[in-house]
Amino acid sequence: MKKFSEFTQATSLTNADLLLISQWDGVSAYETKYITANLAQSVSKKEFIARIEQAGTSAPTITIIKDDFGDTYTTAYMSAGIYELTGFDSSLNGDEEMYVNEASLYEGSRVTLSNNSADTIGIKSYDDTLTAANDLIGFASATYLHVIQYQ
Repeated sequence: MKKFSEFTQATSLTNADLLLISQWDGVSAYETKYITANLAQSVSKKEFIARIEQAGTSAPTITIIKDDFGDTYTTAYMSAGIYELTGFDSSLNGDEEMYVNEASLYEGSRVTLSNNSADTIGIKSYDDTLTAANDLIGFASATYLHVIQYQ
């Protein structure tokens, strides 16, 4: 616990620190309360952000925007509307947040992502009849793939 006089503008607080808060009651006195700092814990994370496009029966192409995983990535065309993104240095564990900005897709289309293995993300694109289909990712407007792994 620190005294108020020990704090500077650059002093870091911990959850154990008590804060003295004094507030004028509007009439004749100050009300004083003591509270703990109760700071939220910081969370570190790795992120992967890439623009993704796919046409015909070709593998998707990616343009990496941010890469905290630092691996070499490859994409593959598996069948109509089904693709894989491999890399991630075998560090995927199934607890990642993965999404694409579906507002960028043609109306009624959707893309799902799955953790296929510690190294591979499965990407599936569906048309408005929920049939796996090519030529949907990255052509209505920029489609971005975002992976977040909390440490």
